[in-house]
Amino acid sequence: MSGTRKDAEKHKKTKTAKQTQNDTDFDSDSMAAVVEELRALRKEHAEASKETKDALARVESTLKELTERTTKLERRMSDAEQRLGGKEDDMQRHQRALGYLLHREANLTAKCEDLEARTRRNNLRIYGIPEGEEKNDMLGFISNVIRTSLALPEELHLIIERAHRSLIQKPIEPDSPPRSIIVRFLDFTIKEMIIKEAWKHTGGVPHDGYKIFFDQDYTTEVQKKRKDVRSVIKQLKEKNIKAQCPFPAKLKIHLLSGVKTFLPLQMRQLCSQNWASIST
Repeated sequence: MSGTRKDAEKHKKTKTAKQTQNDTDFDSDSMAAVVEELRALRKEHAEASKETKDALARVESTLKELTERTTKLERRMSDAEQRLGGKEDDMQRHQRALGYLLHREANLTAKCEDLEARTRRNNLRIYGIPEGEEKNDMLGFISNVIRTSLALPEELHLIIERAHRSLIQKPIEPDSPPRSIIVRFLDFTIKEMIIKEAWKHTGGVPHDGYKIFFDQDYTTEVQKKRKDVRSVIKQLKEKNIKAQCPFPAKLKIHLLSGVKTFLPLQMRQLCSQNWASIST
């Protein structure tokens, strides 16, 4: 009985020792696994830390580069603003200078136009004389034309300084209108008397079987304006409206209600209207 108990106790101790040995082996394995996991975590942490540091370094480098570029752009922007401000000031000065020059050019053009018109005061133009009739004696031919066509007294001294055809190209076609003849008188009053006498003949002055026309020697600019007025006068005459073209290029309309005079700008406005409404 006692032997059996001893064997049981011995067996129990042996079992306990084995259990303890097994627990010890398990703890050792668990500890090794934990250590291995810790090492792996440490390695991962080190790698992650290195990647983070590298990323931060790249970010810092990029940020530094962006800061430098931003600084350069700000500096360039500041320089550009300064240059732009200078250019705006220059543009304002140029605009003022251009305005002054345009105003001066307009004044000079008007003065030149006036001076040219004054130099032509003693001139008149004769239209409708066929090319070549003057032969080689323009002065003698023109003097005879003026005296015979206007029936001027023989004692009247015309005193013509010079006479010539207008300087445009000689017409080639035989049915083309002949060039006008420009006649310059020494005395302005003689020229005016001849013009007034010629204008008494409505529809032209008869001469040698054809009609000739006398007019002032206007400048090129005035001739262009008067040409526009004459086209309007032609339209008005078709509607039985009497009209004239006073100097330099005005439009005078004779209506039942009275006489109306229009400047070139007003005349262009009238062209867009119905002429029949103006005659009332």
